[in-house]
Amino acid sequence: MREIFELQRGLNIYTLKRIGLDFEEILSSTELKPIWIENYRKALSAELAELVREVHEHGFETHNGRVEIVDMLHFLVSLSHLVEIQPTEVGMDRPPSGGEDFSACVVRCFLALDELQNSLKWKWWAKGGGFKEDRAREAVLHLWSCFQEACAFFRMGFDQLKSIYVAKNRINFQRQDQHYNEDTKTEADNQSLARPA
Repeated sequence: MREIFELQRGLNIYTLKRIGLDFEEILSSTELKPIWIENYRKALSAELAELVREVHEHGFETHNGRVEIVDMLHFLVSLSHLVEIQPTEVGMDRPPSGGEDFSACVVRCFLALDELQNSLKWKWWAKGGGFKEDRAREAVLHLWSCFQEACAFFRMGFDQLKSIYVAKNRINFQRQDQHYNEDTKTEADNQSLARPA
């Protein structure tokens, strides 16, 4: 997991530098950290929705579903950097609880995303509040638990997860070099990811 955390940090540094931001500064800024927690929270939520759509349309046997899981991992690791969760604090060894279904896992994940949002001062109309780092950290740890369950539904062990992550990380660097944007977005490069044997 340590290598994935390092690769993601490198991608975040590279990506944000291209738009004039310093990821290391964000990690230490009490003002910027909550903004980027919210940015990555939204991105993770969007990836979770894409995973749900994939499962709804194609079930658990698709390679694209596994790629969607890896897309979630990018933002989960980024959130972990922001709330100071170390690679040694997360594992990939928990199968889904007996009798649980994917829908229950998704609900728990969205509730953890909501808890993460509630750790931020996002209700601009309300007095008080403020960023609650401990609450954010607990929410991200809960997201890790949900993520591990999602991997188990796809029968993804750590080796397969890491293999797809490393390949997708390379694609994400290439996307940055090719000025990837919403108008030119395509999934063609995702199709090139090696499928497991």
